[in-house]
Amino acid sequence: MSNLETQNFEKGRIKALQDERVYIQKKTFTKWANAFLEKVRMEIRDLFSDLADGKMLMKLLEIISGENLGRPNKGVLRVQKVENVNKCLKFLATKVYFENIGAEDIVDGNPRLILGLIWTIILRFQIQEITIDLDEDEEDGERKSAKDALLLWCQRKTAGYPGVNITNFTNSWRNGLGFNALIHAHRPDLLDFNRLDPNDHIANLNHAFDVADQQLGIPKILDAEDVDVNRPDEKIIVTYVASYYHYFAKMKSEMTGGKRIAKIVGMMRDVEKMEDDYEKLTSDLLQWIRNKIKALNDRNFPNSLEGIQKELIMFKEYMTAEKPPKYRERGNVEVQYFNIQARLKANGQKGYVPPEGMLVHDIETAWLQLEKSEHGREVALKDELVRQERLEQLARRFSRKAAIRESWLSDMEQILEENIVCNNAAQTEAAVKKHEAISAEILARKDRFRALNSLASELVQGNYRAKDKVKQKDQEVMVRWKRLLDKLDARKSSLSGFNDLMSMFREIESITEELGEVEAKVKADDCGKHLQATEDLLQQHALLESQLASLTRRVRKLNRNQAKLNQDGGKGGPAHREARHLDSKLADLNKKLER
Repeated sequence: MSNLETQNFEKGRIKALQDERVYIQKKTFTKWANAFLEKVRMEIRDLFSDLADGKMLMKLLEIISGENLGRPNKGVLRVQKVENVNKCLKFLATKVYFENIGAEDIVDGNPRLILGLIWTIILRFQIQEITIDLDEDEEDGERKSAKDALLLWCQRKTAGYPGVNITNFTNSWRNGLGFNALIHAHRPDLLDFNRLDPNDHIANLNHAFDVADQQLGIPKILDAEDVDVNRPDEKIIVTYVASYYHYFAKMKSEMTGGKRIAKIVGMMRDVEKMEDDYEKLTSDLLQWIRNKIKALNDRNFPNSLEGIQKELIMFKEYMTAEKPPKYRERGNVEVQYFNIQARLKANGQKGYVPPEGMLVHDIETAWLQLEKSEHGREVALKDELVRQERLEQLARRFSRKAAIRESWLSDMEQILEENIVCNNAAQTEAAVKKHEAISAEILARKDRFRALNSLASELVQGNYRAKDKVKQKDQEVMVRWKRLLDKLDARKSSLSGFNDLMSMFREIESITEELGEVEAKVKADDCGKHLQATEDLLQQHALLESQLASLTRRVRKLNRNQAKLNQDGGKGGPAHREARHLDSKLADLNKKLER
């Protein structure tokens, strides 16, 4: 074959390959564009002619960029078509630099420039946004972007998969395992990578394309036959692989968003639980405080020293054992409240407002009331302890003094029971002196019995625990004391009667003796020897009559006293025997006086 023929063959071969590449790119770019346009129920049938009016191109740019390019005109006339395409090119000029493309080229259907325009759009809106950190562990490290970043992403996701070695966007994808590895790396549930045959390229490619299309919604813009060639078109593979990246990036974002939402929901649930715990802790603590305040304010103390001592022990146990955990619980409630507020603030939410009566301030107020009640109870218990100790001391004094008084009363009662012996004046005088000594001893104890009675009254008025026994003992002692005084009065009356009787005996003896003298003088027969003697006798006789009149008066007084003694004889007066003896002697005296 001549050189000319060789050159012609090469030229023909190159043109055939170029035409084939144009065909594959046209087919792939058409499918790619339709994947977006189907959202608005539009479809490109011929990429080179359907973009001529600019309408579909404007809509494609709006969909892929998310921006509004304005309302297109009808696109019937050439000038209208050029105007629409110019809007598209001006919009693209704000996003990316490009040259040698005019509106007329698109309107006239220039294949090379139209494919270049679509590829520019793909690079700007599908490839350029891809960024990958070279070091995954460093957020601020060096990054790759666009096609290099996409290649690095593919390498990282497919690393370790047998038969997969991604080094480019051409023949590295020929066996189809790379596409399957990308899917399996993100969704291992969709395919069994180990069951793929590395030698069956077409089957592997179709398997990946079908799974991506049917399970992930990634449009099938490639045909297996376009990839299973010695050098597949780089642009179509980049375009397709970019669809994988955006889908899985979106899935990751959604998962991240879902995790964030789940985290927020979980946080809200945690906060709600914290709020419930706070309200329960607060409610329980406030209820305990209210119950404890009521118990501390109770002043119905036991009426005994032992009971008060037990109450003080219980109060000490409350202060040292029961209250400290509640104090820590109070601190936990406050910590819980501030933790809730911190969590809500960190999440940008409105602060927590506890139900009425459950604020931290309410707990502080209740706690102050509790401490006030504690102080009041402690003071009241100590005062009651002092009172009970004093009552116990008074009770011991009363018991000791009452025993002394009872013993003394027994001795005095025994002394007053002794018989009085008054057979003569000497005995009577001795008995009177003894009685005076006993009376002085008894009456000197009057203040002591009065003091014992005052002590009993103080115990009764102080509500001493055994006040009834004290009152009973006091009454018994006072009854015996009164009875002793009555016996003393009776003994005094009796001794007074004996003393009066002895006085009357002495008076009778005196009168009898004087009466005998008068009687002897009256019976004398001497009448006087001379007048002077007679006159002396008459004077003596007048004296005797006067003496006798005096004796008569004395005897009458004795008679009156005798009548009185006889009248008082049943009221502790002299014994009956002495009274009869007095009656006999007085009768004899009266007889002598009458003679």
